[in-house]
Amino acid sequence: MRNVVIFTTLIALLALPVTQVFAAGEVIIYTGTVQWISKDAADAQAQICIDMLNDAGIKNTLYDSDGDMDAVASWMEDVSGDNGLDICVLYGDLPPTIYPQGNTQPDGSIAELFIETTDGDAFINHADYMFWGLQARNEVGGLENMMDIPGIVMWDDNTPMIVTEKGKEIAPSLPEFQSDRPFHIDQLADNWEVEVSLAQNEAGTRADPIIVRDGDRGRLIPVIQTANGDEPKGAVAAEIIIWLMANATAVQPEGKLSTTWGDLKAVR
Repeated sequence: MRNVVIFTTLIALLALPVTQVFAAGEVIIYTGTVQWISKDAADAQAQICIDMLNDAGIKNTLYDSDGDMDAVASWMEDVSGDNGLDICVLYGDLPPTIYPQGNTQPDGSIAELFIETTDGDAFINHADYMFWGLQARNEVGGLENMMDIPGIVMWDDNTPMIVTEKGKEIAPSLPEFQSDRPFHIDQLADNWEVEVSLAQNEAGTRADPIIVRDGDRGRLIPVIQTANGDEPKGAVAAEIIIWLMANATAVQPEGKLSTTWGDLKAVR
């Protein structure tokens, strides 16, 4: 009788939907080089983020010197493909140790490989245009190459961002503000989809902050792209990270996480 019960249980387990479950990973915050924000302001916002992550029990490390670029690269290589959800927080620059400056490695950089596994790993970027880089290291090519979407840009100064209902739930610290480099939802292509729009314009074509995901692979998360703004970047980043670590620890079936541009046209 016991064997029959065990066999029946195994059959039932095999019939369950299969999802790949991940452990919560870790977070690094890099303020060694910054763009569109002062070093002191970036360090202050980073500390706010760290304090909130510590309170939530999320492992994190601060790299606050430009001499830490190699350490950032080593960490990123170590965690890519480790079945943990890992997050790198940047303040307007993309260290050339993970993405060689001048777009000299458009494919296969350490940074790109970090978001090309099914770990769901993410970059959060504050302040300047995502992957533009210090003193325009990469210009528009950084984002284009990291997403493999030719022509995608992040322009439009002073674009009003209206916080969505989901944004209020995930990041209660997020205010309504004017983004100088909002993400262009209407330029998404291939497998890139909106996972969550936290704030967007009335037309639903621009968003900041937003979580976009490459199918079941990595994420990009622009968070408050403003020139020397005093918005609560650190708190909002921490709230997004805490939400992700709690809610995005498994690969979902295709289409379950996505939201199309058409669905976003009406601000929620």
